[in-house]
Amino acid sequence: MFSIVFAGLIFTLMILISSKGVDHVFGDSVISTISVEKFPQAIVFNPANNNIYVANRDSGTVSIIESTNNTVIKNIEVGMSPQAIVFNPANNNIYVANTVSNSISIIDSNTNTVITEVDVGRDPVALEFNPANNNIYVVNKISNSISIIDSNTNTVITEVDVGRDPVALEFNPANSNIYVANSGSGTVSVIGGSNQTLLGNTVVGTEPVALEFNPANNNIYVANRDSGTVSIIESTNNTVINNLEMGLLPQAIVFNPSNENTYVANYGSGTVSVIGGSNQTLLGNTVVGTEPVALEFNPANNNIYVANVVSNSVSIIDSISNDISETVNINNVPLALTYNPSNNGTYVTGTLTGTEGLVTLIH
Repeated sequence: MFSIVFAGLIFTLMILISSKGVDHVFGDSVISTISVEKFPQAIVFNPANNNIYVANRDSGTVSIIESTNNTVIKNIEVGMSPQAIVFNPANNNIYVANTVSNSISIIDSNTNTVITEVDVGRDPVALEFNPANNNIYVVNKISNSISIIDSNTNTVITEVDVGRDPVALEFNPANSNIYVANSGSGTVSVIGGSNQTLLGNTVVGTEPVALEFNPANNNIYVANRDSGTVSIIESTNNTVINNLEMGLLPQAIVFNPSNENTYVANYGSGTVSVIGGSNQTLLGNTVVGTEPVALEFNPANNNIYVANVVSNSVSIIDSISNDISETVNINNVPLALTYNPSNNGTYVTGTLTGTEGLVTLIH
């Protein structure tokens, strides 16, 4: 009898362990917490070397995280207050926007050293790569302009005046144009990819702060923070074909290719709105954490990851049901996310005390 009971206990224990293992395999959890420098503001994956680059605003540095063992292999000094970062596949360099220095630091991926620093307009806050001409576009918020950097020479070839307080950029592969969200004038400027000139300004909602291209219909989606709407710009004639009501203070937006829906993080209402790709209507609002500020699509599981800055958490939205499949609590205030295809992990930047920088790896 004892042997039968003992065997039963072992069998039960094996089931529990197996259940725990299945949960770990299919659920996301914190795999690693990596210390970087002060106030990591932006993050990008570099497919040329599979490393993660983190712009640390308050230390004027970029931390490089090696993906295999998830440790910082180098901290590179750049300009003052780096707040945006982008990878250039045309030359495998990393471009860093230094808002106080009014410059762009360019990091060579092969040596992980700064090869040059390019002066641009005042208060560069966003960057975008244009694969149609291999140029880098820089948003100069105070100068109300876009600086265009030639990738071959890493020099500014022209500067284009746009609307007031530009804050975001998006490339449209359907027409090779660059779209600029002007938060102060409630417009989106369109810059021609071939002639690098201003084609026009499209009126959208109040304080547009984020843009996303939808390849399912070739339209540009604009998150208008203060009017609580998303404007949809048709690419052929660059006119607004719809304005959709969102939650309070929409400020981040991402496209999901697995279901062709567009997801909008509403900072003020703690929700993510889902816009249907085929009918371009609001499908619903998913409750996430407090003050969601950033979104990332994960192609390994087709889910959307949401950084909730006040909740210190990342909400994971299932693409099929558009419900929360999981919430991962992290030890830092999350600000930005990036996906790493080399290890299928999602990296989240944030701060622990307001100064100490951390990057959390979720898998």
